[in-house]
Amino acid sequence: MPPASTNSATSITWPTKRSRVISRPGRGWLPWLGLGIILLLALFLRFYQLGQAGYNQYYAATVQSMLTSAHNFFYAAYEPGGSVSVDKPPLGFWLQAASAAIFGINGFALALPQVLAGLLAIPLLYHLVQRQFGVWAGLLAALTLAITPVTVSTERNNTIDGTLVLLLLLAAWAFIRATESGRVRFLWLGAVLVGLGFNVKMLQAFLPLPAFYALYLVGAPQRWWRKLLHLAAAGLLLLVVSLSWAVAVDLTPPENRPYVGSSSDNSVMELILGHNGLARLLPGGRQLATRLFGDDSPDAAPAGNQANTPNTPANPPGAAPNAGNAPGGINQEIGDPGPLRLFTEPLVTEAGWLLPLALFSLLLVLVTVRWQWPPAGKHLAAFLWGGWLLTELLFFSVASLYHAYYLIMLGPPLAALVGMGGWALWQQYRQRPWLGWLLAGTASLLTLGTQWLTLRAYPDQAAWLLPLSLLLALVGLGGLLLLTLAHRPAGGLPKIALAIALAATLAAPAAWAFSTTLNSTPNVNLPRSGPATGSTPGAVPNAPGAPAGNQPAQTGSLNQQQQALLNYLTPRTSANTYLMATLSAMQASPFILATERPVLTFGGFNGGDNVVTVDRLATMVASGELSYVWDTGLQQSKPQIYRWVQTNCTPVVVPGMPAAPQTPNQPGQPNQPGQPNQPGQPNQPGQPNQPGQFRPPNGPPGEAPGQLYACGPAGG
Repeated sequence: MPPASTNSATSITWPTKRSRVISRPGRGWLPWLGLGIILLLALFLRFYQLGQAGYNQYYAATVQSMLTSAHNFFYAAYEPGGSVSVDKPPLGFWLQAASAAIFGINGFALALPQVLAGLLAIPLLYHLVQRQFGVWAGLLAALTLAITPVTVSTERNNTIDGTLVLLLLLAAWAFIRATESGRVRFLWLGAVLVGLGFNVKMLQAFLPLPAFYALYLVGAPQRWWRKLLHLAAAGLLLLVVSLSWAVAVDLTPPENRPYVGSSSDNSVMELILGHNGLARLLPGGRQLATRLFGDDSPDAAPAGNQANTPNTPANPPGAAPNAGNAPGGINQEIGDPGPLRLFTEPLVTEAGWLLPLALFSLLLVLVTVRWQWPPAGKHLAAFLWGGWLLTELLFFSVASLYHAYYLIMLGPPLAALVGMGGWALWQQYRQRPWLGWLLAGTASLLTLGTQWLTLRAYPDQAAWLLPLSLLLALVGLGGLLLLTLAHRPAGGLPKIALAIALAATLAAPAAWAFSTTLNSTPNVNLPRSGPATGSTPGAVPNAPGAPAGNQPAQTGSLNQQQQALLNYLTPRTSANTYLMATLSAMQASPFILATERPVLTFGGFNGGDNVVTVDRLATMVASGELSYVWDTGLQQSKPQIYRWVQTNCTPVVVPGMPAAPQTPNQPGQPNQPGQPNQPGQPNQPGQPNQPGQFRPPNGPPGEAPGQLYACGPAGG
């Protein structure tokens, strides 16, 4: 540490190491009791009936496929044949695979890694907050994280965002230690942890990185040039860890690995910058990425880019047709970009309940600790958590494509700031009781006002939640007022009164978290918090073929038509060949989970990938590797493959699986062989018929039953 200069008026005197070390955790049994109660609450919210509602079948099929071979495990192959990978890095699914290897493929095993990550995040956040702001602030932060609705819904699902949040919290701890101690090894550790997070959800892991780097830059007890060198080296290490798997995959010859799912050129780098990069941030970002990286495949256009077709590249695994792709794009799920997006439906119920309190707390903490340069202690904490929250608020307010459950990323900084705000309110009340009371009232008014506006759309919940919140606020603020009038600003009673006032702001998100846990019919494809989605504004319908009314896709079960198709295919195919080929993961996942057999998808996750060419398809059929094709939309999404199937394969009537009625063709479009017209059912303009695909008037094509084709020897 450089010595302080005494010759310059502009010199910086760094605090001593002793003054920079954060305080020890609170002693005594009461803090541990409080944290234990919070953890018990979190355990119930996350473990109650865990996995019984089902799971996301696309991710579940990936885990099952990864367990079939080391090759599939490393490359995160979506199906056991290893033809295409999942559209994410493998780390989060490696953890799920480890759990599934012990407990089997079921909802509990697949969600368990996320639940454990969420539970570990709670005491870690408590530790980080209480070291600077005391036990009660730490407990308030831990409680807030435990009941944040989006954390509950996402950690109970087999998405992988809960794992990412824990890694980023660990990285925050490492960056804090590096900043406080000046020990560069903690900086390296932080970079490695963020890099591991990148291998869970790619660029999403970089959202808090500006706050992490800025924390070290302004707070570490080193000279500026040395800190810049340290950060440059940390950035290099971060890139090495982040891109290690991507580079290993891209350097592998394409014929020796799966096609990179959801990429336009079969490379992980394009997936990072395209589907999981520019496409998320900018309107038309995927098209820009395609122009930048190129895509010469005539069959690579995503299925959702055709008029009146169900999916878009950004639709999630198992998402509904036009899940937010109805007018306004994905806005049905996340709303329109703008500064109020997170404070209004459909996102406010995920993490917006306490956003006003968190933002107010950030300002109040900065005022309470006052300006100091260089920043240290509480200043750096405000810098870290405030920077983390504001960066993510900016992204989620302007980004064009993401899903509501991504807001779990807001959980740690939001909860930390709520805890810090409780500390700041108490400090203000101790020093200036009337001002403290006024600030507590303002914080409550802003937060409860937002919650009142939100609950107007939920009359059943508002009928009891609003009176409860108002009662708690009146008791807490009224008690503070009486104590102020009695000139008793110190002691235990004011703390209790302030705690009751803060509890008023937590009532609504806590109730929403409980309704999330108790909801027996959640949407397992797109996790959402709150009561049953049938009564939730902005709810997104389930995928075609899933039970109606936002019921979950059940655990590997097949519906009647799917079972009939499986009964036909099983005795006619061998275990070491593909069961069949179909357009996308939406059709393939149930069969992979039910049989553990390879199922080829021509278009990967949503039908837009170019997994196999026509020549490769012909080779597979000629060798007996593939004998059956289930057509549920090839004509629009894969026209070349469709024409080959029409020429070289034979339509098959499957017992127990009624042929879908065929609607009248457009002028000049002959009917497909053996497909009768449905009287009185005209096609949509410009949409030719597809074999066995029923197109209801004014709606997207039906998913079932499709048309099965026998190819090669199976077709006679």
